Amino acid sequence: MAFLRDVSDRFWNYVSPRKTQQRREKPFKVPPLPTHARREKSLARDMTPESRVRVWDVTTPSPGASVDGAQLPPSPPQSLERPYTDFEGDTIVDDIVEAINPEDEENWDANEDTIVVDESRYVDEQKHIDEEAERARLEAQGKNLRNAGWTEDSVFLFQKLGMRGREPLMPRSWVDDFPALPADLFTTKLDKAYIKPALDSDRSDFHAQKALEELFQLGPRARDAVLTKAPIRTPAYHIRMSIKKYNKWAMKDAGIEPVWRDISLFEVIIGSTETSSNDLQQKMLLKLGRLADLWSEAFALAREVRAGEDDTLPSLPTLYGVIASHTIMAFVSYDPSAETPTLRTVAIFDFGQEGYDVWNTFAVAIFIIHCRNRMMELDLLPEVQPQSESDPDL
Repeated sequence: MAFLRDVSDRFWNYVSPRKTQQRREKPFKVPPLPTHARREKSLARDMTPESRVRVWDVTTPSPGASVDGAQLPPSPPQSLERPYTDFEGDTIVDDIVEAINPEDEENWDANEDTIVVDESRYVDEQKHIDEEAERARLEAQGKNLRNAGWTEDSVFLFQKLGMRGREPLMPRSWVDDFPALPADLFTTKLDKAYIKPALDSDRSDFHAQKALEELFQLGPRARDAVLTKAPIRTPAYHIRMSIKKYNKWAMKDAGIEPVWRDISLFEVIIGSTETSSNDLQQKMLLKLGRLADLWSEAFALAREVRAGEDDTLPSLPTLYGVIASHTIMAFVSYDPSAETPTLRTVAIFDFGQEGYDVWNTFAVAIFIIHCRNRMMELDLLPEVQPQSESDPDL
């Protein structure tokens, strides 16, 4: 019992009102409030651009970020660096012309005849063109080219490229889809329009416009590759990919992609700014020589198939090459029927110049359309075409 009484006393001493009153009589200490830096609030918030910029928290990305700048959307060029200009002032353009064309032959460039002005002056330039004088100029020019050994096909391409800005190129129905282009580049006469689908249908028109619209991005992409110093997607890379993509549309549009899948009328090579023009020339001669062998084999097989028939095969077609180095693109011709086939410069273009984007794009489109039309004219049986072997080193 004594044990229970002791436990009871200790319990009541713990919870007794007397102990609670003693605790209440102790002074209560309020804990100090945390101190914070007080921010003065302005009654009127300043919304000027200068004040908003001052409160921006801008983070600069690290230089080693794994982002290929060439994949960014095309942006207007700023001060474009010309890394392909050497200390003596010579450019890739001069090197290509000197390396490719024969020494005893005059240098020709269809791009020199192109009218390149802004839209406001373009209409005035068109009004001052004398059709009779222009026709006489083309006849004299064609005569000089033929006397120099040019084929009829290459003369036509040369003059067609030089007529950019002097004649309509697209159907009138496209004018609303390309509002930034001069109206005189469109015509209601469909037979006068050169850049158009091979088949006359709304679906073909849509794909033709989309292909041309995509091709117009080549210039900005090439210049962006220069500004961002893209290591892989260089300007020459974009030139090659754009040409191949537009050619794929052209062949598919004409319905001859399955027929001419393994053989073409042109080859494309690219090189860096360190690649010499002589190396580019030799590389192109090698590729076009192999392409000419494929065409010779195809014609030989076609003659065997058509033995005894009255119709005759056309002559070997003129072949072409596209050489791209940095922002420079050159069209060259190659006559496989000549005793000593050589390269001749048809035209040279620079995608580094902002004001020439439209005309350079038209040059690529004219070149591809010309090759497509020529392929449609060739009358060879699909089953006699040889299989080309791709060379990874070229």
